[in-house]
Amino acid sequence: MPHKQTIHLQEGLFSKKDKLLVAFSGGVDSVVLAHLLIEGGFKFELAHCNFNLRGKESDLDEKFCSDFARKNKLKIHIRQFDTKSYVKIKKLSVQMAARELRYHWFNELMQKHKFDFILTAHHANDNIETLLLNLTRGTGLNGLTGIPLKQNYLVRPLLTTTKETILKYAEEHKLKFRHDSSNDEVKYTRNYLRHKIIPALKKINPAVENTLLHNMELFKQAALIVNEYSAEKKKEVVLENNGMVKISIQKLLKQTANELLLHEILAPLGFNSSQISQLHHSLNAKQSGKQFSTSAYRLLVDREFIIAEPIETEEEEDYFEIKSVSSFSKLPVKFKAEVVKAHEVVKDKSIGLFDYQTLQFPLQLRKWKQGDKFMPLGMQNFKKLSDYFIANKIPLSEKKRIWILVNGNDEIIWIVGHRIDERFKLNPTSKQILKLDYKNG
Repeated sequence: MPHKQTIHLQEGLFSKKDKLLVAFSGGVDSVVLAHLLIEGGFKFELAHCNFNLRGKESDLDEKFCSDFARKNKLKIHIRQFDTKSYVKIKKLSVQMAARELRYHWFNELMQKHKFDFILTAHHANDNIETLLLNLTRGTGLNGLTGIPLKQNYLVRPLLTTTKETILKYAEEHKLKFRHDSSNDEVKYTRNYLRHKIIPALKKINPAVENTLLHNMELFKQAALIVNEYSAEKKKEVVLENNGMVKISIQKLLKQTANELLLHEILAPLGFNSSQISQLHHSLNAKQSGKQFSTSAYRLLVDREFIIAEPIETEEEEDYFEIKSVSSFSKLPVKFKAEVVKAHEVVKDKSIGLFDYQTLQFPLQLRKWKQGDKFMPLGMQNFKKLSDYFIANKIPLSEKKRIWILVNGNDEIIWIVGHRIDERFKLNPTSKQILKLDYKNG
C-alpha cells in the first residue's frame, strides 16, 4: 500500500512554545495547515474573516470554520466586514480592500492576545503568481524573489509546498474544506494567471512551475549581491536627513549600473519602475526641474541633487490633553510612559526624564506655534523655538511633524525627540521621575 502524502513544516520558523494565530478561510490550504499544526502538537488559534462578498456562500464558510474549530477544540476569532463600503471609501480594488481589512484585524488580535506569529497558508503556486505579477507590473530584482517565507511576525509555512501536494494531502487524509467560487473568476488578475497564463506556459514547458521556483531561488541569491552592492554605493551618493533623501547626481552617474542603483534607492520610497526610468533618462539628458511623486514622497531634480522629501499630510488633530500618566497610552502619538524612582543617564533623544514634582496635570501635547519659547537644557535663558530650529538646521518638513509637551501652567516641558526644558530636568532631590519613551522619535 503506497505511503500517504506527507508535508513537512519547515523547521526554525516557530516552535511549540510559541502562541500562533492561523489565518483560516476554510479553504483547502488553511485546512491542511491547521491539520498539520494539530498533528504536530502546536498551540494555535484560528482567525476567520467574513468579507460578506458572496452572500450565503460567505455565511456557510463562516459556519464551516466555526464547526471545524469546535470539532478540533480550537479557539476561533471571527469578524464580519462591510467590504463593499470599504472599497468605496478607500477607492481600492476588492482584493486590496480585503487585504487591508484582514491584516489590520490580525494586527489587533496579535496585540490583544499576545500571539508570537501569524501564520498564513500561502503556497508555492501563490509564489509563482506573485513572481509573474511583479514581472508584468514592473519590478526590481527584489520583486523577483517572491513572497518571503518569514517577514517579521508573518510566517508562511507552506510556501515551498505546491498546490498539487496540498490537494493530494487533503484527499488522502479525507479532510473536508470549502471552495471559494470567486477563485474561479478570471476577472481577478491572479485568477487569470492561474487559469489562463500558467496553463499556456505549461504547453511550452510542462515543468514551468518548477523552473520558476528554481529561478526565484537564484534571484534571491542575486538580490543578496545587489543589495550588498547598493548598500555600499548608497553611502557614496546618498545623504539622508530627517526623512529627506538627497542623491548626488554627479556621484550617481559615475557608478556602474547607475539606473539599477537609482531603483534600489527610490523603489523603497514608493517610486515605480516607469518613474525611475524617466528620471534616469532626464539625468542623462541633463534636464533639471523634473518632478515625480508618490502618495508619500515628492521628488525634484535640481542641478546637483535628486531630492525626495516626504509629503506632509494634515493631522486630524494637533492638540491632546493628558490628564494622567496612563493617558499617554491613549494618544495616537506613540509614547511609553512610566513613573520610576531610579536616576539614570539617557543619551537617546527619544527618551525624556522629568522631575515628576514639577509637572502640573493636565499636560498638553500639541504642535509648535510661532512665539513658543523654552529654556533649553543646560541654559539659563529662554530661546524661541523658531530660533532653536534654525540653529539646529531642522528643515521645514520636520518642523511640521514635531510635537511639544506642555505643562499645565503653559510652560514647555519638552520638544519631543529633541530637547527637554531646563526647568523640568532631574536633580538630586527628585524622588519620582516621569520617563517617556517616544516611539516615533
